[in-house]
Amino acid sequence: MDELIAPIIDELNRALGVDREVLEKELTLLIVDFKVPPEEARRSIIKKHSKEVADDSCGPVMEKKPVDAMCSPVKLLKDLRSGDAGVTILANVLEPRYREITTPTGKMTVINGMLEDSTARVHFTSWVDSPALFSGKAVLAKNVYVSRFHGMPSVNIGERSLVEEFEGKVPGYVTRRCSLAELADGEGAYDVEVEGDIVSIRPGSGLIERCPVCSRVMQKGQCRAHGRAEGVKDLRIKAIIDDGTGSMICVFDRAMTRAILGIELEMALAQESDNVEERVRAALIGKPLVIRGNVTCGDYGRILIASWVKRPEEDVGKLAKELMVGMR
Repeated sequence: MDELIAPIIDELNRALGVDREVLEKELTLLIVDFKVPPEEARRSIIKKHSKEVADDSCGPVMEKKPVDAMCSPVKLLKDLRSGDAGVTILANVLEPRYREITTPTGKMTVINGMLEDSTARVHFTSWVDSPALFSGKAVLAKNVYVSRFHGMPSVNIGERSLVEEFEGKVPGYVTRRCSLAELADGEGAYDVEVEGDIVSIRPGSGLIERCPVCSRVMQKGQCRAHGRAEGVKDLRIKAIIDDGTGSMICVFDRAMTRAILGIELEMALAQESDNVEERVRAALIGKPLVIRGNVTCGDYGRILIASWVKRPEEDVGKLAKELMVGMR
């Protein structure tokens, strides 16, 4: 992070004459704590410390290049990586909405939503008002940059970006089947499907306790962020799926755990914790599954957050044949 902030500090210190420690503190708050993209953090600080100076008179800091001069070939959404800058994308806009956020420099209104092409869906934030995002048409967005949002790539549209309505058709995204090796090379993905065998059940499966403040899973009555607390009981499964090309942690929430085990939370609470975990193992170990969900990328590596699960079609057919034989 120091490598990201240091060049901005140097630039703003030369242009504005603001103390380096002040700049470091404000940039750290914006970029690290509030997850504001570096470009927008820089512009926010310029506006704060140099209100009397127009954008075009800030020397090299505010030098504006024509957008077309910075336009690059259209990039597929599945190929976006956090840190990409000067990117051009062509995509459909899904569920755009205004949202007010609070930063150290005050409140601001942004536009959030999803973008899609035939290869992927990604989250986006527009830090400037852009009517084209609400047109109902596809957009050609130039000079956007990519950060990470909830462990997945996110497109950022700033003051130097150009968003235009696109009159043609952009094929929509259809949930795609991926190998775990492919997902291991990416930085997270929305709405993908994998097929593999459950080879392991991780600790923290079955009955768990969540922090009442942040919903993190607690260990021995302790939350990593909020210390000792009275936990909220919950059900989840944390397993390892392997498809022959690689393996990945997958997490099933309470609703999916209930469907897999056929047990309600109240029923689980009436049993010993070890009994519930053993029930999880019996239900899943060695079983082939098709899982749909989002892949996040964070401190603990890549994790598949399941939203839907089923047995493979061929496995269902095999099970039906076995049942028919057993009925003879």
